Amino acid sequence: MSQLPATNSADKGAMPPRALALFDFARSEGALQGGVPLTDLPRLLELLSSTQGAAVQWALKGFERERIGMRPQAMVTLEVRAELPLICQRCLQEMRHPVDEAVDFRLVTAEPELTQAEIEAEDEALPAVRPVDVLSLIEDQLILALPSVPMHDRCPSQGESVAAPTHTLNEPSAEPRQHPFANLRELIEGEKKNR
Repeated sequence: MSQLPATNSADKGAMPPRALALFDFARSEGALQGGVPLTDLPRLLELLSSTQGAAVQWALKGFERERIGMRPQAMVTLEVRAELPLICQRCLQEMRHPVDEAVDFRLVTAEPELTQAEIEAEDEALPAVRPVDVLSLIEDQLILALPSVPMHDRCPSQGESVAAPTHTLNEPSAEPRQHPFANLRELIEGEKKNR
């Protein structure tokens, strides 16, 4: 995303507004960008492994999308970039999960019904009659970008922490495998003889 500045932990940049009239922002083709430290995102922080990390870089741009035979649709695009500290669920070591996303929001006066067309829409409806908390909007997008099961693409060397299997699937193990129903036939035949 070319609009966002390079991530730098020392450069926190402008904080997002807590109350922004998005319809006016879109009509005037407004543009804002800045950075926010992880410590200012308490809901996200509960899901992270630490508070250490570079500031989240963000950019918000307003515009109107032309529609044939209708009034233009007020829109905003939110871009977020971050490296979020998480715990890998495979090796239990810290990892950095990169987030680099742009989301288009269609500004609406009320929450639309959840129809199939709404589910399949390329943009998301955002009720914006009242001023919107952009900081919360950024935090929501970062939470949605978290993986359900965080894992390294390739875990670092784990040493002795995880025991490797001693044999492969094609190679028989040292101990013969005990089948749970191995003696069932003998038990049934024994019962028949005792009757």
